[in-house]
Amino acid sequence: MLKLDNISLIYHSKLGETQALKNLSLSVNDGEFISIVGPSGCGKSTILNIISGLIKTSSGSVILDGQVVTKPNPKIGYMFQRDNLFEWLNILSNVKLGLVTQKKATKENVSYAKNLLAKYGLGDFTYHHPSNLSGGMRQRVALIRTLATKPEILLLDEPFSALDYQTRLTVQNDVYKIIRDEHKTAILVTHDIGEAVAMSDKIFILSKRPGTIKKIITTNFDSNLTPFERRKQPNYNTYFDEIWEELA
Repeated sequence: MLKLDNISLIYHSKLGETQALKNLSLSVNDGEFISIVGPSGCGKSTILNIISGLIKTSSGSVILDGQVVTKPNPKIGYMFQRDNLFEWLNILSNVKLGLVTQKKATKENVSYAKNLLAKYGLGDFTYHHPSNLSGGMRQRVALIRTLATKPEILLLDEPFSALDYQTRLTVQNDVYKIIRDEHKTAILVTHDIGEAVAMSDKIFILSKRPGTIKKIITTNFDSNLTPFERRKQPNYNTYFDEIWEELA
């Protein structure tokens, strides 16, 4: 579904050149949930920006469904670290923002957005404002806002990092369930090794800058397990230790 072919990125400034990524290649299959982990500054979030078309590569290409990505693509949805909800808008108006900017706010699509809110426990808050929601609920709204435009692939840039640990575990379960139920492909960037293991089918480990793929780990969990239940499985610690050793 998605292929990054020999990607390199060099930043230019008055102080010289900085190579962020070097000869990086990876592929993602339809319906996969993958994670990207690596040292700080290795280019994890940069990869998402390249996939989304927000940043152009110095060399190499991004191919989605057989087409080269050169600019932002409606097939790609992006969920950031913060929920970025507008406090003066109600929840439905926040969810409709993507539809409005893409000129897709049809009666059918707005109805679809309302159904998503109801389906995932937010129907009673449709006309409330974000200040009435918990941190976890706000993240669910942010995800539904992304899903409302019906993207094929979701990019998740540390979407749980602003939450306390207990809430994070709960929201991981929520987000994982929503993505699986809606049959979406997802790429998660995270610093949290446990989070990567608990949520992913496959984990790409990056080297220090310039970032390149150092190792790929494919997990083997029962597909019916939630991320929290995965943490209780014997092989969870095996994967965690393997990634830790690579990063160390």
